[in-house]
Amino acid sequence: MDKKQALEILNDVATARQRTSELRNYRGMGSIISAWGVVWLLGFGAQSIFPVAAPFIWIAGWLGALVWTFTRPPKPEDFRALSTWVVAILCVGLVLVVTKANQTTAAMIFGLALSAAYAILGIWSGKRFLLLAALVLISVCVGWWLVPQWLYLALALGGGGALILGGVWIRRP
Repeated sequence: MDKKQALEILNDVATARQRTSELRNYRGMGSIISAWGVVWLLGFGAQSIFPVAAPFIWIAGWLGALVWTFTRPPKPEDFRALSTWVVAILCVGLVLVVTKANQTTAAMIFGLALSAAYAILGIWSGKRFLLLAALVLISVCVGWWLVPQWLYLALALGGGGALILGGVWIRRP
Protein backbone atom coordinates (compact mmCIF):
# COMPACT_ATOMS: atom_id res chain seq x y z
CA MET A 1 0.00 0.00 0.00
CA ASP A 2 1.45 3.37 -0.96
CA LYS A 3 1.08 6.69 0.80
CA LYS A 4 -1.76 7.87 -1.49
CA GLN A 5 -3.86 4.77 -0.82
CA ALA A 6 -3.28 5.06 2.93
CA LEU A 7 -4.40 8.70 2.89
CA GLU A 8 -7.54 7.79 0.90
CA ILE A 9 -8.41 5.05 3.39
CA LEU A 10 -7.85 7.40 6.34
CA ASN A 11 -10.01 10.01 4.63
CA ASP A 12 -12.76 7.42 4.08
CA VAL A 13 -12.63 6.45 7.76
CA ALA A 14 -12.81 10.11 8.83
CA THR A 15 -15.77 10.71 6.52
CA ALA A 16 -17.59 7.64 7.85
CA ARG A 17 -16.91 8.72 11.44
CA GLN A 18 -18.25 12.22 10.74
CA ARG A 19 -21.39 10.85 9.07
CA THR A 20 -22.02 8.41 11.93
CA SER A 21 -21.63 11.21 14.47
CA GLU A 22 -23.99 13.42 12.47
CA LEU A 23 -26.68 10.72 12.31
CA ARG A 24 -26.29 10.01 16.04
CA ASN A 25 -26.74 13.72 16.79
CA TYR A 26 -29.85 13.86 14.64
CA ARG A 27 -31.39 10.85 16.35
CA GLY A 28 -30.62 12.22 19.81
CA MET A 29 -32.03 15.67 19.18
CA GLY A 30 -35.09 14.81 17.08
CA SER A 31 -37.42 14.16 19.99
CA ILE A 32 -36.32 17.35 21.75
CA ILE A 33 -36.99 19.42 18.65
CA SER A 34 -40.44 17.86 18.32
CA ALA A 35 -41.18 18.50 22.01
CA TRP A 36 -40.31 22.18 21.65
CA GLY A 37 -42.37 22.27 18.44
CA VAL A 38 -45.40 21.15 20.45
CA VAL A 39 -44.67 23.97 22.91
CA TRP A 40 -44.57 26.49 20.04
CA LEU A 41 -47.72 25.09 18.49
CA LEU A 42 -49.67 25.24 21.75
CA GLY A 43 -48.11 28.45 23.11
CA PHE A 44 -48.39 30.60 20.01
CA GLY A 45 -51.69 28.95 19.13
CA ALA A 46 -53.03 30.00 22.53
CA GLN A 47 -51.69 33.53 22.03
CA SER A 48 -53.60 33.67 18.77
CA ILE A 49 -56.86 32.08 19.93
CA PHE A 50 -56.97 32.25 23.78
CA PRO A 51 -54.59 35.04 24.83
CA VAL A 52 -55.73 34.98 28.46
CA ALA A 53 -54.70 31.31 28.82
CA ALA A 54 -51.45 31.70 26.85
CA PRO A 55 -49.12 32.43 29.82
CA PHE A 56 -50.25 29.26 31.59
CA ILE A 57 -49.89 27.18 28.45
CA TRP A 58 -46.41 28.59 27.85
CA ILE A 59 -45.31 27.82 31.41
CA ALA A 60 -46.70 24.27 31.30
CA GLY A 61 -45.13 23.74 27.85
CA TRP A 62 -41.71 25.03 28.89
CA LEU A 63 -41.72 22.89 32.01
CA GLY A 64 -42.77 19.79 30.08
CA ALA A 65 -40.19 20.31 27.32
CA LEU A 66 -37.43 21.03 29.85
CA VAL A 67 -38.28 17.88 31.77
CA TRP A 68 -38.16 15.89 28.53
CA THR A 69 -34.90 17.54 27.49
CA PHE A 70 -33.09 16.81 30.74
CA THR A 71 -34.47 13.36 31.59
CA ARG A 72 -33.76 11.58 28.32
CA PRO A 73 -30.46 9.70 27.99
CA PRO A 74 -27.57 12.14 27.36
CA LYS A 75 -26.09 12.39 23.89
CA PRO A 76 -22.59 13.42 22.74
CA GLU A 77 -23.64 16.81 21.32
CA ASP A 78 -25.76 17.83 24.31
CA PHE A 79 -23.19 20.28 25.65
CA ARG A 80 -22.91 22.17 22.36
CA ALA A 81 -26.68 22.26 21.95
CA LEU A 82 -27.28 23.34 25.54
CA SER A 83 -24.60 26.02 25.26
CA THR A 84 -26.16 27.32 22.06
CA TRP A 85 -29.60 27.53 23.69
CA VAL A 86 -28.29 29.22 26.85
CA VAL A 87 -26.56 31.88 24.77
CA ALA A 88 -29.66 32.34 22.58
CA ILE A 89 -32.02 32.65 25.58
CA LEU A 90 -29.70 35.11 27.36
CA CYS A 91 -29.34 37.23 24.23
CA VAL A 92 -33.09 37.23 23.64
CA GLY A 93 -33.72 38.19 27.26
CA LEU A 94 -31.25 41.06 27.10
CA VAL A 95 -32.61 42.32 23.76
CA LEU A 96 -36.16 42.22 25.10
CA VAL A 97 -35.18 44.19 28.21
CA VAL A 98 -33.05 46.74 26.33
CA THR A 99 -35.66 47.37 23.63
CA LYS A 100 -38.62 47.20 26.03
CA ALA A 101 -40.27 44.99 23.42
CA ASN A 102 -43.99 44.39 23.39
CA GLN A 103 -45.37 40.86 23.12
CA THR A 104 -45.49 40.84 19.32
CA THR A 105 -41.93 42.11 18.93
CA ALA A 106 -40.77 39.65 21.58
CA ALA A 107 -42.28 36.78 19.58
CA MET A 108 -40.44 37.97 16.45
CA ILE A 109 -37.12 38.35 18.26
CA PHE A 110 -37.48 34.93 19.86
CA GLY A 111 -38.25 33.37 16.47
CA LEU A 112 -35.20 35.01 14.91
CA ALA A 113 -32.97 33.84 17.78
CA LEU A 114 -34.33 30.30 17.53
CA SER A 115 -33.66 30.26 13.81
CA ALA A 116 -30.11 31.51 14.39
CA ALA A 117 -29.53 28.87 17.06
CA TYR A 118 -30.66 26.10 14.70
CA ALA A 119 -28.38 27.53 12.01
CA ILE A 120 -25.43 27.38 14.44
CA LEU A 121 -26.33 23.78 15.29
CA GLY A 122 -26.42 23.14 11.55
CA ILE A 123 -22.87 24.36 11.22
CA TRP A 124 -21.72 22.19 14.14
CA SER A 125 -23.89 19.12 13.91
CA GLY A 126 -25.34 18.68 10.44
CA LYS A 127 -27.04 20.34 7.49
CA ARG A 128 -30.53 19.20 8.42
CA PHE A 129 -30.54 21.80 11.20
CA LEU A 130 -29.85 24.48 8.58
CA LEU A 131 -33.02 23.50 6.73
CA LEU A 132 -34.95 23.57 9.99
CA ALA A 133 -33.54 27.05 10.70
CA ALA A 134 -34.69 28.22 7.27
CA LEU A 135 -38.22 26.89 7.80
CA VAL A 136 -38.55 28.62 11.17
CA LEU A 137 -37.12 31.84 9.72
CA ILE A 138 -39.59 31.73 6.83
CA SER A 139 -42.55 31.33 9.19
CA VAL A 140 -41.32 34.22 11.33
CA CYS A 141 -40.83 36.50 8.32
CA VAL A 142 -44.15 35.54 6.72
CA GLY A 143 -45.95 36.26 9.97
CA TRP A 144 -44.15 39.55 10.59
CA TRP A 145 -44.29 41.05 7.10
CA LEU A 146 -47.06 39.34 5.14
CA VAL A 147 -49.73 38.62 7.75
CA PRO A 148 -48.85 40.62 10.86
CA GLN A 149 -52.39 40.27 12.21
CA TRP A 150 -51.78 36.49 12.22
CA LEU A 151 -48.18 36.49 13.49
CA TYR A 152 -48.91 34.16 16.41
CA LEU A 153 -50.79 31.75 14.18
CA ALA A 154 -47.93 31.79 11.66
CA LEU A 155 -45.49 31.04 14.48
CA ALA A 156 -47.75 28.29 15.86
CA LEU A 157 -48.37 26.53 12.55
CA GLY A 158 -45.22 27.45 10.62
CA GLY A 159 -42.69 27.44 13.44
CA GLY A 160 -44.29 24.81 15.68
CA GLY A 161 -45.24 22.64 12.75
CA ALA A 162 -41.75 22.92 11.26
CA LEU A 163 -40.20 21.93 14.59
CA ILE A 164 -42.52 18.95 15.09
CA LEU A 165 -42.08 17.63 11.55
CA GLY A 166 -38.41 18.60 11.53
CA GLY A 167 -37.82 16.65 14.74
CA VAL A 168 -39.41 13.57 13.18
CA TRP A 169 -37.45 14.03 9.94
CA ILE A 170 -34.13 14.66 11.72
CA ARG A 171 -34.45 11.35 13.62
CA ARG A 172 -34.58 9.42 10.34
CA PRO A 173 -31.26 8.03 9.03
